[in-house]
Amino acid sequence: MIKEVNQICEKLNHALGISVTLPNPEKKALKAAAVCNFIAGVGLAAAGIVFSSKSCALLGGVSVISSVVLRRESKNKAHES
Repeated sequence: MIKEVNQICEKLNHALGISVTLPNPEKKALKAAAVCNFIAGVGLAAAGIVFSSKSCALLGGVSVISSVVLRRESKNKAHES
């Protein structure tokens, strides 16, 4: 997914005549971000349940989903190398 986003941004940069490069995180950085998102997501979801806060629980759920996506990206990064 990161590769596709970078390609789209590169085309947009060329069309607009600008030069903006996006970072290409390494596998280790993606794994660390996935772990952090998972921990934060579980904490937010738990707080949302304990305090009956739907928005907090929703944010926690989105964070957990984000961690799954990041973890999948880190696995894809291993196959690209």
